[in-house]
Amino acid sequence: MVDTDEMATLEYIPTIPKFLEFIKKQYSDYPAISDKVTTYTYEELVSRVAKRVTFINSLGLEKGSNIAVLAKNDLDAMELFLAIPAAGHVLIMLPNALNDKALAGISMKFDLAGMFVGKEFTEVTANLPCKTWPSTSIGETESAFADVEKDTTAAIFFTGGTTGAPKGAVHSHGSIMRGSFNGVFGPGSILHKRYIAMLPLSHIFGAIMGYMAKLYTGSLIYTCVDMRAGIGDIPVVRPTTLVLVPGLVEIILNIARLKGRAFLGDLELIMCGAAPVPPRQMAECRELGITLCAGYGLTECANLTSGNCDTDKKPESMGHIYPEQQVKVVEGELWIKGDNVMKEYYKDPEHTAEVLEDGWFKTGDLVEFDDNDWIYITGRIKNLIILPNGENVSPEEIEELFYKQSLVKDCLVQEMEMNGNTVIGVEIIPYMPELEGASEEEIQNRLQETVNEVNKELPPFKRVLKLKVRTEDFKRNGAMKILRNQA
Repeated sequence: MVDTDEMATLEYIPTIPKFLEFIKKQYSDYPAISDKVTTYTYEELVSRVAKRVTFINSLGLEKGSNIAVLAKNDLDAMELFLAIPAAGHVLIMLPNALNDKALAGISMKFDLAGMFVGKEFTEVTANLPCKTWPSTSIGETESAFADVEKDTTAAIFFTGGTTGAPKGAVHSHGSIMRGSFNGVFGPGSILHKRYIAMLPLSHIFGAIMGYMAKLYTGSLIYTCVDMRAGIGDIPVVRPTTLVLVPGLVEIILNIARLKGRAFLGDLELIMCGAAPVPPRQMAECRELGITLCAGYGLTECANLTSGNCDTDKKPESMGHIYPEQQVKVVEGELWIKGDNVMKEYYKDPEHTAEVLEDGWFKTGDLVEFDDNDWIYITGRIKNLIILPNGENVSPEEIEELFYKQSLVKDCLVQEMEMNGNTVIGVEIIPYMPELEGASEEEIQNRLQETVNEVNKELPPFKRVLKLKVRTEDFKRNGAMKILRNQA
């Protein structure tokens, strides 16, 4: 249960400048961000953000200019994340994996006035058509934050792009802050925890849940410049909570199996989202004394829409819808309305019109609610498999059954060809600790038995007729979601 006394000390704050004033006053001397060498208190963090604003103001840019950041998850990036919208401009955090051609294309498409660049990316940004500045740039004195409104544009986040080209979701200060406030909800005590920012700030789950929501609660956030370093820091900085995607949960559980529970230190809670959470992970975390909470959100809704902090009770549910949102189900699809919803896709009226109708965002997710308003995600409309007999099959619904099986580490259900016909097939990455010493033939046979067990739970038209055993990982996006169209 949420600690109601602690929640009573917090409130929804509609803009980033007002949020900065709040955390400075509320948590002044508490440590805010650290790279293990340098630690800044909340008062120091806000002061440095104000000095960053001084530098940004010195550039002479028109208010509301689009400014990108290409940097690791370091202290500079954390400060710029706040400073750009606090100066009245529009923040665009860029994925680190982009090459020079992609960066040039983004610079043009998103009308970049300039880009703050970390030292690791000076070469790849050398010939961009926009101005660049070192991510270390900071003024000598503090400047007042911009006078912005709740509806003022604050940031653009790229959608995950698992089935198509990524789009730019345009968010206001109000939507960013509503998503951040939603991220505060959690089981038990929420104030003054320790985190490692494992997920990139370019991904909205990492930005909102892994950073902004943690500042909201006066917590200490450690930087994570790369995943290996972040995992290695767990026994050193001893985080109490991690914000992860299922792929990272699996990596951490694998290490815990090898090194023991002591490696995880003080870890007591994992907030997990961006992809379905296998029940096996929930059970294994429970055995280690760690609560794993599943959440549901979208880039277009400032990430956080619902959360399940009682996975023991209903492990397959995404929990209850957070406050201050309206939801409805239209032909099985979840629609959401609230101040967490994006304004539009940047310069993309066609796709904007497809997903926004009278303020309602059409999520593209197929859902069901039980009698107690617990939400269950049953699939994605775009992923539906249309069989020759006209039946529509949600691959996610079948994948959920496979994730309950002990031999399945990861899987992908999709259309496959068999004897000239279109059938439902599955690619499975086996969970090798359960298959140690088994030959390829034995693995194939045992996984076929798993398919047979799953098929017993499915009506005939949904049954899986073809199995492929996969030995290498699927291609994934920055949130480690499987790229279905590239599998």
